[in-house]
Amino acid sequence: MGQLYLREDLTFEAAKMTVSEGKDGKNLYMEGICIQGDVKNANERVYPVSQIAEAVNSLNEQIKDCSVLGEVDHPDDLKINLDRVCHMIESMWMDGPNGYGKLKILPTPMGELVKTMLQSGVRLGVSSRGSGNVDPHNGHVSDFEIVTVDV
Repeated sequence: MGQLYLREDLTFEAAKMTVSEGKDGKNLYMEGICIQGDVKNANERVYPVSQIAEAVNSLNEQIKDCSVLGEVDHPDDLKINLDRVCHMIESMWMDGPNGYGKLKILPTPMGELVKTMLQSGVRLGVSSRGSGNVDPHNGHVSDFEIVTVDV
């Protein structure tokens, strides 16, 4: 069985999301949980903490080499659509069983849409997007790779 397209949606509250301006006052950031470990999510999947930690480390290696972009909304594949990009992932890290991330909102058309909504008080959630294998008996995910986190 090949790897599956996987996504996990978290509301603003579940992600413990915060929105802040950069020190220069020009940039806007979202920061919070991007993927939860060792809990059954809304998709009936369980991401073991070890799988999330490996995926977070791998994504951080990508961030060193190139920009990791995310989209507004969620496409049904793993391709990043540049016309939908709204942010870049600045960093990800583990805190307990969860993978956290810091997202910098970009001045793209979709980024401006997200920025306007956030500044108006709209509480936007996030969703991890990646691939992996799912055990059909218990929903445990293996060989997990994060491609991006979307808003």
